[in-house]
Amino acid sequence: ENNFELRACSSSLSTFCNMSSEDVYTDLIGFLQSERADLRMAASEAVLDVTDRDAMSSLIKYGAIKPLCRLASRSNEPSGINALQALVHLSSHGTNINQCIEDILDCGGINRMTEIALTPGEDEAWRKRVNYALALLANMTRTERGSIELCGFTMPDEAVPISNIEEIIEEEEKAKLPSKPTMALLTAMFLSDGYSRESNANEEEEEKGEEREVVDDEHAIEKIAASSDDPFQHFAAVLMNATQVEQGRRFVMKIHYKDKKTKGSSILERILPEMRSNNPIRRRGIAGTAKNCCFDKDSAWWLINEICIVQHILYPLAGPEELDLDDKRGMDPDLWLEGPDKVREPDNVARLLLVEAILLLCASGRRSREPIRVQRAYVILKMMDLSEESEEISERISDCVQFLRRDEDGTDEGSSDRMMYGSVSVNGKMLALPAPSASEQVGGKDEDYDGVD
Repeated sequence: ENNFELRACSSSLSTFCNMSSEDVYTDLIGFLQSERADLRMAASEAVLDVTDRDAMSSLIKYGAIKPLCRLASRSNEPSGINALQALVHLSSHGTNINQCIEDILDCGGINRMTEIALTPGEDEAWRKRVNYALALLANMTRTERGSIELCGFTMPDEAVPISNIEEIIEEEEKAKLPSKPTMALLTAMFLSDGYSRESNANEEEEEKGEEREVVDDEHAIEKIAASSDDPFQHFAAVLMNATQVEQGRRFVMKIHYKDKKTKGSSILERILPEMRSNNPIRRRGIAGTAKNCCFDKDSAWWLINEICIVQHILYPLAGPEELDLDDKRGMDPDLWLEGPDKVREPDNVARLLLVEAILLLCASGRRSREPIRVQRAYVILKMMDLSEESEEISERISDCVQFLRRDEDGTDEGSSDRMMYGSVSVNGKMLALPAPSASEQVGGKDEDYDGVD
């Protein structure tokens, strides 16, 4: 009987590509749930071989998602990794993606994938499981339901500082809000260098003085996404998707205080440096996270003045173009010190997200636009636009320029230009100047941010 079942499986798999019979799907789903490991393995490989969009939709229609989710929980056999890879493929391509994601969520996919990602391990099989689990988590959180299930309904209420810090600390000590520790744990693992073979290789290249390879091809990015060299890379996309909802934005912008004397910090501040990562998956995800946080107008002042998000956004957009002395005045030195060696963000998606983040900040009010002008965002965007090949990105740049170059209501003509080329301080803090002479003196007065429009 077992041999007959195996022959039936082989026969079904050989005709599977034709997808002409409902019985084939029924048999396949049965093999995915078989007690025999060889049949589960053969069935999972058959699912992976399906690339036709109609066939993928039929798999979802006839109920393959539930047995695949069960099989994905098997960490002791290769068919579990195949099932994870198949779920990622089915939830990424085809004409029935949304139904696939709904089916996975109905099977408790959020909890299943976070458990896999948090399971300790270090071998190659573990790395593949974590990479596919987080990729699937990223696909599930593209929907509002998935994002809310991940973040939960009990996220902290405050995303920005409150005046009475002592009261916050006392309340946190008493309440200990159950804000789903899985997100905090995954963030810590995402930021750790210990799991990424790529980060270790980059350190060796830097020690040898070798240049990093620039990845700007979508096919190459897809290969990196499927690679297990950086198993936590897809958590960047998870954060981007989670911050589409208010609970997610509160999570990354929540300020945590270690004690009453130490200045608080947020997860957003910790992840922004990942926009300089050599991994395009990480850069793209964190760029999207930054953009989503910029939707929150109430946090605009904090984003610009406390965590200096404009500098983090402009760095990837800066290129190797030579800047005049006047253009550099007031600009963060990191944006021009590398000179002709500076490489602009090669990924179109990341560049678009970053420019849109600047656009959102510009649209949040006059008191947001003023420091953005002073930090010379216009210069970076202007230089970027000269070599920009994407029409969509150029349009967003043009929208930003309209905000930055126009005179504000109630001001003299040309006031915005004078602010860009005349101001060298914000909030009384001196901004860096290029190669200042010993006799050159700069100064400024405090800005009053009360009554922000």
